[in-house]
Amino acid sequence: MIYLGKPDGPTWHTGLETCYYTSVFDLKEHQQVEGNKLALSTLYSLESTISQRKAELAAEQNGKPLWTKRLLLDNKLLCSKIREEADELCRTLEEIEDKSRTASEMADVLYHAMVLLANKDVKIEDVM
Repeated sequence: MIYLGKPDGPTWHTGLETCYYTSVFDLKEHQQVEGNKLALSTLYSLESTISQRKAELAAEQNGKPLWTKRLLLDNKLLCSKIREEADELCRTLEEIEDKSRTASEMADVLYHAMVLLANKDVKIEDVM
């Protein structure tokens, strides 16, 4: 017997279904697409982790909750962090900070915004 399966999502580390996906001639053009798929798979992975933390809220907790869970439980804290991180991102422009600092602050804004999305049951697909 032979079983054929169709994955629900990507099965390769780049977010694609297979590693045999392009010809040498298409490589340059495909690099842009590959980068986009990797970025999307990273966003989906983050969304999944945040959703898991949300699902675990009902479970009994020992000790101090994880940061994501604290944010999900406290709307004021979450909104405060989003405002704080957005301000820090804007200051990287105003104070002419380097690219790595800007990227770091944007990552913070993105993470906290995605926690807000999870809190409101909004999927990343609804945003894009």
